[in-house]
Amino acid sequence: MTSPGDSVVKKNDSHRRQRSAAILILAATVLWQPAAWPEEDPFDRLDNLLDDNFDTIDATLEERYRKIDAAMESAYQALGKKVEATWGKDDVELPSRKAWVDYSTDMQTRRIMDFETGTLTIEHVIDITEGADEIIAELAKAAREASTDTESDLAGKDQAMTMARETLAREGIELPPPSPERDTPVLANVADAPPPAEIRVAVDNAMKQGTTQKKITIKVPFRPGYANTLAERYIGDVSEQAEKEDLPPSLILAVMETESSFNPRATSGVPAYGLMQLVPSSGAMDAYEYLFGEKQLVDPEYLYQPSQNVELGAAYLSILDNRYLRAINDPESRELCAIAAYNTGAGNVARSFTGTTNVREAAGIINSMSPAEVYNHLRENLPYEETRNYVLKVTEAKKKYSAYDGGR
Repeated sequence: MTSPGDSVVKKNDSHRRQRSAAILILAATVLWQPAAWPEEDPFDRLDNLLDDNFDTIDATLEERYRKIDAAMESAYQALGKKVEATWGKDDVELPSRKAWVDYSTDMQTRRIMDFETGTLTIEHVIDITEGADEIIAELAKAAREASTDTESDLAGKDQAMTMARETLAREGIELPPPSPERDTPVLANVADAPPPAEIRVAVDNAMKQGTTQKKITIKVPFRPGYANTLAERYIGDVSEQAEKEDLPPSLILAVMETESSFNPRATSGVPAYGLMQLVPSSGAMDAYEYLFGEKQLVDPEYLYQPSQNVELGAAYLSILDNRYLRAINDPESRELCAIAAYNTGAGNVARSFTGTTNVREAAGIINSMSPAEVYNHLRENLPYEETRNYVLKVTEAKKKYSAYDGGR
């Protein structure tokens, strides 16, 4: 896998070996002295000992995360003001979880790739000095690029990321440049560029109305079945990580669809990034340490790369299923709780059963219930409506991708 994090991963080989040795020593101490901690799970004790050894690293990573988070937030605010200056206060569109948005250099043309509604929207703010032919040429260029732009092209048009990288460089933090993995157009077999005749008709109609119409809008629907086309694009990475983490591919695809609708540059204010919407300071960091044996704060561009995002997202699901929720006996019940925990954390899942964040206590109750009863309980009692709906969306989406599970 070629990526911005390759040098980091290679560097981690020696750290992984050292940490593995430390784990073996600590595990021997912890697991073979049961009388020392009679009321504490030995693996929890091991986790605590390892965490104590990384307090200094945690403090360093926390400071780095704070700076990156602040730079990204500042960049989006600055981009919002640039958009507002041209498009007006009530017409600011920025990249989100399920829609990619970018602007031309002069800010007069924008493209919105809405992966949730399945619509490509191309808009242009009318300048009274422009003629119809000039506007048509600009819109045609935007439409043509929408049908041919790769992940690398979108990265180059990510003005917020560019501004954040410049801010961080001034503070001595150099983020790796984007290194997209695919040269396939993002909308290949998903959306087609509108024909020039359609663009001309839209522009001519707008120009006849004079300058009272502020912008020209062209909407292009994605092809029928586009979600399956996008899912198929990532099935290689999904299948590889599903086998590695002993997870059903349908679960990974369902989480991906629910989180981002397969928008490769999905971003949210949490902040979370990429196909599986990983938070750099929590889920992504836990998954990275689980995979490579070292705490590492990966940057947003790392998480925008599909194979890396799927690798960490699958690893985080595995952590939830096999570590935090391991006391739940029934695999189906454990998976349902892992889905909820992916959205809200294992502690909130436990709270829905016991009123506390004690997962082990909650597991005792869950183990007395059928999977159907666990599902209904989560849908009715999780602390947040968002998570209650999340469990429904993921479980329903999972059914659509069951064919990828083979004999599971």
